[in-house]
Amino acid sequence: MNKEPIRYPITESFTSIQGEGFHSGKGATFIRVAGCNLRCPWCDTAYSFDLTKARWMNTEEIINEIKMPHQHIVITGGEPTLYDLGSLVQELHKRGKYVAVETNGTNPVPDEWGIDWITASPKPGNEYALACRADELKYVVDDKFKVEYINQRAVPEGRVFLQVESGRPESAQKAYDLIQHYPERCLRLGIQLHKVLKVR
Repeated sequence: MNKEPIRYPITESFTSIQGEGFHSGKGATFIRVAGCNLRCPWCDTAYSFDLTKARWMNTEEIINEIKMPHQHIVITGGEPTLYDLGSLVQELHKRGKYVAVETNGTNPVPDEWGIDWITASPKPGNEYALACRADELKYVVDDKFKVEYINQRAVPEGRVFLQVESGRPESAQKAYDLIQHYPERCLRLGIQLHKVLKVR
């Protein structure tokens, strides 16, 4: 008996550059799924929370209908690990794509999904807990952020980014100061390059 294909709630897709983190500046296609298990006050994609505004698409529809000119594909959200991404990643790999996922780190990311790169951004709403393997970590530096929240051993040296909160100068200064005060941690300042360039 054939199983019903998995459907994903796709809220949008677009091609741009990766604006954050280790792969910043690369051309990429973003596939944004709807739904999230957290509600961060400074979230800049809160529109993706609403499942009623998403189109439920199976893997074949995603592959056939979404334009993916770049090798680099980013599955983002919302929170993509709420769904079994295995079949989608497998089909993307068959087409020579490099698949990254952006997650808040609250759920495991099974090895069998075959994700090539995991960007985890632990959040205060989950006490900065990390439940998955990560290739890089991004922490939004808000007024309450402390360096003690960083899970330094979870990723190789130089892969922890302190993200400026919504372009706020106070956040940028705080991130800068933390980098200066803790040189042994090899922290990196993270900006949203796509917003600087005023592209998506």
